[in-house]
Amino acid sequence: MPSIQSRPRSHRAALWLWILAMIACAAVVATSRYSTDMSAFLPKDPDARQRLLVDQIREGALSRMILMGIDGGTPETRADASRALAAKLRASGEFLGVVNGDEASRERDQELLLHYRYILSPGVTAERFSETGLHSAIANTVADLTGSAGLLLKNLLPRDPTGELVRTLEAIAGANMPSSRDGAWASADGDRALLITMTTAAGTDTDAQERTLTDIQTAFDAANPDGKLSLRMSGTPVFSVHARSTIKSEVERLSLIGSLTIFALLFAVYRSLRNVVIGLIPVASGILVAIATVGLGFDTIHAITIGFGTTLIGESIDYSIYYLVQAHDPEAWRRNYWPTIRLGVATSICGFVVLLFSSFPGLAQLGAYSVAGLLAAAAVTRFVLPALPTAPVPMKRIAWLGEWMSRLSAGARWLRWPVAALTLIALVIVVQGHSRLWSQGLSGLNPAPMDLQKLDADLRKDAGAPALQHMVVVSAPTQDGALRAAEQIEQRLQPLVAGGRISGVETPARFMPSLATQQARQKALPDESELRTRLSTALTGLPLQASRLEPFVKDVGEARSAPLLTAEVLHGTSFAFAVQSLLLPRKDGWSVLMPLRLPEDTTAAEAAAVKAEASKLLAPPAPETEAFYLDLEEQATSMFGQYLQQALILSMIGGLCIVLLLAWALRNPMQVLRVVLPLAGAVVLVMAGHLLGGVRMTLLHLVGLLLIIAVGSNYALFFNQRVGAAGPEASSAAGIPRSAALASLALANVSTMIGFGVLSFSKVPVLYAIGTTVGPGALLALLLAMSWSASEPIPDSP
Repeated sequence: MPSIQSRPRSHRAALWLWILAMIACAAVVATSRYSTDMSAFLPKDPDARQRLLVDQIREGALSRMILMGIDGGTPETRADASRALAAKLRASGEFLGVVNGDEASRERDQELLLHYRYILSPGVTAERFSETGLHSAIANTVADLTGSAGLLLKNLLPRDPTGELVRTLEAIAGANMPSSRDGAWASADGDRALLITMTTAAGTDTDAQERTLTDIQTAFDAANPDGKLSLRMSGTPVFSVHARSTIKSEVERLSLIGSLTIFALLFAVYRSLRNVVIGLIPVASGILVAIATVGLGFDTIHAITIGFGTTLIGESIDYSIYYLVQAHDPEAWRRNYWPTIRLGVATSICGFVVLLFSSFPGLAQLGAYSVAGLLAAAAVTRFVLPALPTAPVPMKRIAWLGEWMSRLSAGARWLRWPVAALTLIALVIVVQGHSRLWSQGLSGLNPAPMDLQKLDADLRKDAGAPALQHMVVVSAPTQDGALRAAEQIEQRLQPLVAGGRISGVETPARFMPSLATQQARQKALPDESELRTRLSTALTGLPLQASRLEPFVKDVGEARSAPLLTAEVLHGTSFAFAVQSLLLPRKDGWSVLMPLRLPEDTTAAEAAAVKAEASKLLAPPAPETEAFYLDLEEQATSMFGQYLQQALILSMIGGLCIVLLLAWALRNPMQVLRVVLPLAGAVVLVMAGHLLGGVRMTLLHLVGLLLIIAVGSNYALFFNQRVGAAGPEASSAAGIPRSAALASLALANVSTMIGFGVLSFSKVPVLYAIGTTVGPGALLALLLAMSWSASEPIPDSP
């Protein structure tokens, strides 16, 4: 094989430039950051309400929470394993908190509640600690001694005769704390032990989260030596790690299958290992340049963008096929065929470049990836492949394929009108069913399988995690201001609770009241001497001596001057999770989430009525505060509907750019129509197929439709150039046979269907969406280009 130095100067320059570019791109790829969370498909410039959802998915406490369930064995063995696992995790330092209702957790919780009962109890007022109020409260406690909680109250009586601990427990009971069995949290039916953890690592740090999950599994295995128990985990960290692992394995598996299949196909045609390897260079170069471009233009490269690299094989391989099959005379190929390929590349870029303007970083990444990858693959085909030692495929080897394609094209032309009628029917189906065509939410983009999503729902229900679909959001410049506003809003919502329209309102202020509330409760407590004086009168007629309540007097005295309750004090308790999950730091202040519990039989109409009534009560309770009702499902649907609409508009703009480009290049309205109609027809038929199959399309399906246009434009342009026609144009001036062009189209189409078709077997929804869209779409584009071509093709003469 000739050396680089022995080649023409232009070829040597192209080779050296390509080698240097690949080295630079490899360096960028190696140093780029990668992510697998769903943030790439969240808007980069959300409004105030959307930002709340975006922040939670990206950085919120919920993105760091791991829910765990222990199944199997007996209740005792599950509880023992839960305690051992919790102790191990607490000692690891990888968690902000680990709670499971065990003795250690209960002791911390009980100690905090008892110590801060006068801060937390909603019953602490100046009236309650007056002589009359004390008499009434103590009398009620004495009367309760005969009830089921009598033993507990009897032990607490000297320290808490007014029952503030009981009042605090009653308030907390509305927070849906999990059940307990054998000294640890358990599901309502007792068949599963429960733990909740919050990692120190950020939710977007997938590497750290993966290490954390591995450590959890290792700790559990140590607590389960006989292997009779099983650990189930859920939460955003689990979803992220699972998504990365699944996407990586799927991309590796499908890339290997697709590459080997294409390799075998090309080797069977080329009969040259060298040609096959050289033919894959544009593909590899395009993918490397595309990833490097995204790495330079974005903070992180999303795993789905890498997965999209598999699909680039399906189109960029076409360019090398066109060259290796058609270029019996490289100069004639560059003169007669390269302009058509170049125009096809330009139309593809027009379709994808508009995605760069999307408000979704994920779509913008896919746009940048596609444009860079296709440009690189085409440039390598044009300038690098001629500098490499390739040999055109002998015509005798592909003549049969060209003849078969010519006959297929002739047959397709006979069916042009039935095909046109079928396409019109598909258009009618799409127009009539447009409201059912597109998915408006995240469901189609969620990489987690349904069984993992169901487990997450079950664990959240068992753990008493608040349902976040219906909530009130209160925001203020400071943390304490947000808590104070939340307390005021909670009071305003009480009429709806009393009327049964709302079952309850969750709020972190229940566990950490605002400073004003805490100070007011402290101020309501009398000093020790005054309390003793009041007790001497309040105990008249009650079977208690004032001397027995001296511990009560001392506790009240200490509470009057004790430090106030803060988030740091709650650290390590079960209550810290509620505060961390519902009290959110924001860039411009703090927000409190107040989930609303609606009755289980609430209809959609009743929920809408509750929203309307609650919204009337949410006037800002103080300057610089904001309060609004948020239906999370409705908000997500609205947000993604808005950006789907934007993506559709951008796609239509891209389509218009393609038409304008073709009009400028072809300068013949009829030729433009013959190129555009097969592309539009293929897109409409694929959309109708999804609609009839009951599959709602997502943003990734939209990318697939753009790929149909990108791939199909080459077919339509070649047939518009009458590569299948008889007569003088049956071969070029340089004698390039018509059969070579037709054979190259057949190979390109089969390779495209393989490259994209393997994705239809993926378990990852986003890859599956592209595979089921582009695979059939590419074939339809070729058949429609044949059917609506300008001249009837006939076989080559023998």
